[in-house]
Order: sequence, then C-alpha cells, then structure tokens
Amino acid sequence: MAKGKVRWLGHAFVEFTTSEGKVVLFDPWTKEDGNPGTEMTLDDIEKADLVLVSHDHFDHVASAVKICQKTGAFLGGPVQTVKRLISEGFDEQKVVNFGFGYMVGGGVKFDWIQVVSTPAMHSSDTACAIGTIVRTPDGTTLYHAGDTSIFGDMELWGKLYPLDLALVPIGGVFTMDAYQAAEAVRLLNPKMAIPIHYASFPIIAKSADEFLALCKEKAPHVRALAPKVGESVAL
Repeated sequence: MAKGKVRWLGHAFVEFTTSEGKVVLFDPWTKEDGNPGTEMTLDDIEKADLVLVSHDHFDHVASAVKICQKTGAFLGGPVQTVKRLISEGFDEQKVVNFGFGYMVGGGVKFDWIQVVSTPAMHSSDTACAIGTIVRTPDGTTLYHAGDTSIFGDMELWGKLYPLDLALVPIGGVFTMDAYQAAEAVRLLNPKMAIPIHYASFPIIAKSADEFLALCKEKAPHVRALAPKVGESVAL
C-alpha cells in the first residue's frame, strides 16, 4: 500500500502528501520571500491542509501565513510564535488548538494526522524551537527536525515513534553538520533519511555528499538519499 510521498522544496521547506492526498507543509519559505534554494513560489502551491512551523526565524516561517490564507490550511507551531502571527492579522480560528498552537511534548490530532512536537536545540525569536513528528492513520511516521544540533534523546523519540523518514539539517553553522547529522540518523533509526537546511545560504554546506557517505558508515541499514529540489520520493 502506498504510504504517501515527500518533496524537499529547498532549505528546510518540505511537502508531505499522505496516502489519502492530504498535504502537510513544513517550514515553508518560497522564492519570493527570499529562499535562494528554491524555485517554488506561492503561485506554485495549489493545495495545503496543514502548515507546520518549527520556530520563529524568517527562513522557517516567512511564507506560512500567505500559504494558509491562499489554501485555507490550518497553522501549527509553538504558542508564542503563532500568537505573534495572530497579532499581525492572521485568523486565530485557523491556528490549531483553538488558536493556541502547542509546545514541546504536545501537539494536535486531526482524524487524518497526529502531530507531536519534540525538542530542538536552537534559538527562536518567540517561544522555543521545536522539531515535529507527524503520523497518519496508516502508520506512516515522519520527523522534521527543524533547526537543531544532535542530542541524545533523539534515540528515545525514534523508539517512541518508529520513523519511516527523518528529515535532518546538515548545513552546519546554525545546525548540526554532516558528521552530527549522520550520528543523529543512527540514533533515530528511521527507514529513510533525507537531508535538509543546506545548499541555500553561502556559509552552510553546499552538498549532501559527506552526509550520505557518513550515513553508510554509521547507519548502513538506513536508506539515506538526497533528492533534488522539487523531486518526489515515495515512502
């Protein structure tokens, strides 16, 4: 049975389409909002049911409101981050949990998806940075790490929610680099791993070659791959 598909859309922007055709967007940042790693524009986004932001930095939240307003998607993210967006005019009724969002350990559940927020070791202009695990009724489970360094409890989260896919930052400077990220993959123990948060800013990693090589050493049982921007990968 098909378990859906994912597309890396540049930087930390990821699209997950469930087996039922629902669309989740993680950390959306389009070309017109300054993403140098994508050709994706707001006009290219035809459908979204849920938009999830990991923290309040421009490269993770800049396009969230526009996409929700265009598509009618609900918005999920840390409490004070979504409250900031509401204070700037976003419709509170389109924010999950009756306008509150959620914090680490919490999340939200719809009939078609469960969202669980995890820690992330990073900063944020409001609230705190988080990672996000999503799980669909057919059991498909994804982890979008957001911006983070490696931390030992990744192993625990991987055990609590066995992962089909881990999306991990590899760029260095602001997040873990390829060496840390490959070890994070070993801890998380997903079936598949895809790198994010690279090949965008000039000072972060420009390719995933080192990450893929290190995954072969540290987690040879994991299918690690680096799709091109916009390329779909079946789960």
